[in-house]
Amino acid sequence: MCTACCLAGAAAPIDNAKALYMQGDYSGAVELLQQIVKKTPRDGNANYYLGASLLALGDADAATQYLRTAQTRGAAAASGLLADISLADYDVDAAAEYMDTWEKALKKAKKSVPDNFSELSARIVQMRNMLERVEKIEILDSIAVDSAAFFKAYRLSASAGKILPPDAVRRLVNPAASNNISTAYMPEKRTELLWSAAQPDGQYKLFGADILDDGTLDHAYALDENLGEGGDARFPFLMPDGVTLYFANNGENSLGGYDIFMTRRSGDGSYYEPQNMGMPYNSPYDDYMLAIDEASGIGWWATDRNRIPGKVTVYVFKPAAMRVNADPQDASLRSLAKLDNISICQSPDSRTYLEQHLPAGDGTETDTEKGGVTFAIDAGNGQVYTSLSHFRNTEARSAMLEALGIEAQLRKQNQALEKMREQYRKGQHNVAHDILAAEAETARMAERIKNLRNKAIRLENSRN
Repeated sequence: MCTACCLAGAAAPIDNAKALYMQGDYSGAVELLQQIVKKTPRDGNANYYLGASLLALGDADAATQYLRTAQTRGAAAASGLLADISLADYDVDAAAEYMDTWEKALKKAKKSVPDNFSELSARIVQMRNMLERVEKIEILDSIAVDSAAFFKAYRLSASAGKILPPDAVRRLVNPAASNNISTAYMPEKRTELLWSAAQPDGQYKLFGADILDDGTLDHAYALDENLGEGGDARFPFLMPDGVTLYFANNGENSLGGYDIFMTRRSGDGSYYEPQNMGMPYNSPYDDYMLAIDEASGIGWWATDRNRIPGKVTVYVFKPAAMRVNADPQDASLRSLAKLDNISICQSPDSRTYLEQHLPAGDGTETDTEKGGVTFAIDAGNGQVYTSLSHFRNTEARSAMLEALGIEAQLRKQNQALEKMREQYRKGQHNVAHDILAAEAETARMAERIKNLRNKAIRLENSRN
């Protein structure tokens, strides 16, 4: 009876520590577990939860020694955490060995494989594949910046467009929205806006809208569902070609957290299957907002791989015309992938190149009214209207709004028509029928715009 009471008394502290761990109070759990491990250093259960708590607090080095002890003392789940730590260090061989140990321990104990086993195994395979094709890029600089306003570090040329902060996007899209909108992208010509917003289920999706001539947005539309890949899709950046889109998502093809993906927009407005950008752009942590400025020859992306509290690292790099991968047998491959030593990714003239090509301003937009209104219409009453708010007649304003919406569609139609004409000039004569149909459609749209503008003027002048 005395022995039973002693065991019960000894069990209470570990139970309390486990409860703290399950509640997310990792600091409290560490404090209690350190006392337990000091008294019983071979306790596999205590070592496991101490290692797991330290890992949750971001101290992988300290967690490793306790998890290894836990592994040798029969805590099978410790192998899974050790595999995760190895992945964070880009050591896929060690991760695979830990997974093998974990699987054998589960079989020996006749326990079922946990849900995260297959997910972790898939990540190991994915990282191994990524390490086979690490792109060699020239890093020009790296900057640690506040994570809440990382985009302010991006210095883009005017032709690369603008990155709008969440507050500016919220004013344009939904003034009543809370903190569920991320940064947006607007091209130089201010023809459209791309952004991401959280849905009622909490998942972020990408949206777009044409910008009308008075600076307001047309009806918003969701971009393709496949861009999220079952996760959140955020931080869009559209290249000046109007086709190539970079964005981040944490879906099924992400290595860990957010990864940067690239896709292209087809002629009908849909998007092709996204492609993971691989390493060194992506890591087991969050990587996002890749922007390439063709005019300056400078690229940017943000990442929290360096685990600096409250900060992210913005890497500035020199985009290459063609992708060149590092030799998989290169002794510095892991460093090239992790970017833990950017000096090996720099050339003697990297600093000079950056100083000579870096644009003077930045690529952010804080004033959504910049650029002004681009339409002007003679109202026939001695005034020239340049904003929808100038119309006093509600029906006139609606007619003008419809005209602006069709004008935005017409711009896209003309762009698509020009591409087809270029294809025809290059010998693709099978697009002739499509060209004729598109020309007829543009004529109809132009006529509709003229009629709506005339209607708006007539209604405005007939108001009581």
